[in-house]
Amino acid sequence: MNSDPQSSDRDYLRTVQYRTADNLNARIQIHKRFSTSIQTWEDFIFEHLPDLGAKRLLALGCGNATQWRANRQRFAPDATIVLTDLSEGMLTEARPELEGDKRFTLLCMDASRLEFEDASFDFVTANHMLYHVPDIAQTLAEVARVLKPGGGLMAATNGANYMLDLDQLLTEFWPAYGGLHTMSLKFNLENGADQLRQWFGQVEKKLYSGDLWVTEALPLVDYVFSTPRVQQLIPLDQREPMRAFFQARINRSGGILIHKETGLFLANQPKKV
Repeated sequence: MNSDPQSSDRDYLRTVQYRTADNLNARIQIHKRFSTSIQTWEDFIFEHLPDLGAKRLLALGCGNATQWRANRQRFAPDATIVLTDLSEGMLTEARPELEGDKRFTLLCMDASRLEFEDASFDFVTANHMLYHVPDIAQTLAEVARVLKPGGGLMAATNGANYMLDLDQLLTEFWPAYGGLHTMSLKFNLENGADQLRQWFGQVEKKLYSGDLWVTEALPLVDYVFSTPRVQQLIPLDQREPMRAFFQARINRSGGILIHKETGLFLANQPKKV
């Protein structure tokens, strides 16, 4: 199965998929409301960040900065956190809340062409975004360039079978459909370590434990129609038939179980070229 080409098309991502935060918010909500994990994804992410006292952190593809806005109390007063995203529309939602916080700077920027000096950050995060960039190697080279000696990268992504249960349901509903989870195939839990080792001397994988038990049909429909492949293949007039299809499954079993494969890589010892 090939990765959906739209998932790394800069113009599509900037002007359609992430023109505003609406699509991202629909995806965030399904995970927040219906996760089976006792640990939130945010807690999992932040437990792997270093102590940011007087340190500089760069976030690539921060989106609407939901995780950063909700966790400002975690950071020391003298931390410097630079949040970047390809889409100004995504940053628009975050600016009113963060621009008054001197620790945060928000910049619209292409991750493959970082506008920073060499060795200017202690740590970089890439939360579910590396599979969106057209040239992952170029982006990782830029990350290694802007990291200080001894700096590190946290890169979150999904597994190859991420939400396969939902794929199967959608194919049953709409046989022409061909793969929700293809978006992350360019950089996933199976192939990500090999790509990172080209630019980092040490790479470690951490897996997140938790699935989805969805008990309401409409949020799942919203999630599905936020994804590029569904927007491309399934007409909007199918929202109500899809809601009824999902609701029938929920009525039968009490909910819809969707297995997730999610985690992150911690990469250290950046290699300079």
